[in-house]
Amino acid sequence: MMDRTIAAISTAQGEGGIGIIRISGENAIAVADKVFKNINNKKLTQMKGYTAAFGAVYDNGEKLDEAVALVFRAPNSYTGEDVVELSCHGGLYITQQVLRTVLDAGAYSAQAGEFTKRAFLNGKLDLNEAESVMDIISAKNKSAARTALFVKEGALSKKINSVKNDLLGLAAHLSAWADYPEEDIAEVDDEEILSVCEKAGFELSKLLDTYDSGQTIKQGIDTVIAGRPNVGKSTLMNLLSGQEKSIVTDIPGTTRDIVEDTVLVGNVMLRLSDTAGLRTTALFSHCRPCSPGETPYFPEKARGSACTR
Repeated sequence: MMDRTIAAISTAQGEGGIGIIRISGENAIAVADKVFKNINNKKLTQMKGYTAAFGAVYDNGEKLDEAVALVFRAPNSYTGEDVVELSCHGGLYITQQVLRTVLDAGAYSAQAGEFTKRAFLNGKLDLNEAESVMDIISAKNKSAARTALFVKEGALSKKINSVKNDLLGLAAHLSAWADYPEEDIAEVDDEEILSVCEKAGFELSKLLDTYDSGQTIKQGIDTVIAGRPNVGKSTLMNLLSGQEKSIVTDIPGTTRDIVEDTVLVGNVMLRLSDTAGLRTTALFSHCRPCSPGETPYFPEKARGSACTR
């Protein structure tokens, strides 16, 4: 519901130097004025956008914490609405109390992702840019963060919009030429249509070709540590992960289940799996190699011993 003023804690749910409570909506500044008192007694409603004020947050006359209020005026804000951000000390209790006071003053608790949703609905972000916000938050390496930021700044949207505009221009020319034959509109020849369509296909193919590499950058490379028993697989796993993830002993077969972890090697994220050693089992210890195209055969009575070929 876009007509409601919403509020939420916009920093991580934990202890930190600063905690930020964001308020967005038509009445955001008026709600903030009910709980925040400027040290100069100046109301937030009297302040211009992109300005800050130092003061304190009060709950029914009781001072909760010192705070800085940042005022953003619509449409020049993240959501495109009036926005106030109250920055207080980053204790979990304090930020929750400030949020509760803001909600008591007339704001509604924001749903997950609602600030970005409003930014999209108000035309501040397109879908690609909105999705990139979460990619920036969840980035685990430099390449992933940089790629997400490029998308957030519209790099992907510009390429897609360029293709879209070329196709729309061609479609508009065709429509005008077909619908108004009495007008002096240049005919669109087959070569021009083919050229525009081939260019669009080429540009979109280039974007699709980068999808797999983009997913690899964002999610990491599936990497399996495999080899014979006691060659140092678990030691390598612990070295890369920086902790004792796998048990290391001189006894072969210690690693029985797959041990997984995500590590950063240089600027590449690896999704590591430490596996059990590769060995010849008793089932095949007396078995001759199969000929090309030959399939091992185990009759019911011979199962658990060896292939009967």
